[in-house]
Amino acid sequence: PLSNLDAKLRVQMRTEIKELHERLKTTTVYVTHDQVEAMTMADKIVVMHDGIVEQIGAPLELYDRPGNMFVAGFIGSPSMNFVRGKLASNGTGSVFTSDAGLVLPVARAPAASEGKPVVLGVRPEHLTAVGDGSPVNVVVVEPMGSETQIVAKTGNQELICLFRDRVMPSPGDTIKVNCNPNLVHLFDPDSGKTLAA
Repeated sequence: PLSNLDAKLRVQMRTEIKELHERLKTTTVYVTHDQVEAMTMADKIVVMHDGIVEQIGAPLELYDRPGNMFVAGFIGSPSMNFVRGKLASNGTGSVFTSDAGLVLPVARAPAASEGKPVVLGVRPEHLTAVGDGSPVNVVVVEPMGSETQIVAKTGNQELICLFRDRVMPSPGDTIKVNCNPNLVHLFDPDSGKTLAA
């Protein structure tokens, strides 16, 4: 119902609908393709794909613990980065290495997964620009005031980064990125389902 409104009016109407829902205390079924509307307005979200229920849960539950790659990519804006690669042990824990050379730490690797192909999912806002990370080449820089969105590449793999700090590289620069190992997700490359540790 809000898709034809401009951005400012859409935010205002979301607030009014949420207030109305709180006041009336009724069950409301709200159908939307806009995941921001779903996240901000729902107590419970049912994510559907091709007529199949993919996952049901509270907004932050779907954000923090997506059941598969479809849900992980649908919830969150900008959407989650997906990178194909393999897991390995580095003596102190597990690391993910992509075919393009991206290396990121992993906190909870599934049993007997070393050397097996996986898809790593990491949200743009969970990447940080640090001196000891994995090098990536900056392609586009989009300063948005409170945050900076950067499109970077490592080999042919594109990575969206959303930095809260005032990071201002220029296109063509190389920066190093890392992430909190507890905030990465691992998926089966064939089924797309989340791999449990």
